[in-house]
Amino acid sequence: MAQVVPDAELLARIDRYLDYLFDQWEQLPEMAAEWDEWDPDSRLTFALNWGVPADRLAQLRGWADAGLLTPAQRRRYDDLLRLVARNQDTLTYLLEN
Repeated sequence: MAQVVPDAELLARIDRYLDYLFDQWEQLPEMAAEWDEWDPDSRLTFALNWGVPADRLAQLRGWADAGLLTPAQRRRYDDLLRLVARNQDTLTYLLEN
């Protein structure tokens, strides 16, 4: 079976998604600490906008499952999954409150 080699554009997109998702997931504890100060509209905006990181994470999962990440990207992706697991309860709290 031939191995699929991703093009440079896809590899660059994967890097951007990894950068973006690390930024989003790393901010969650700080957001949770300030959550009581947020007004209802800001909380709703956060909840609605969280669809973007959720979608990008789903796309990354698909590319990872397809074997399209470089070894370095795969290491970063695995680190991201650990960050997601650490902060999942925080995200759940924010989305439910």
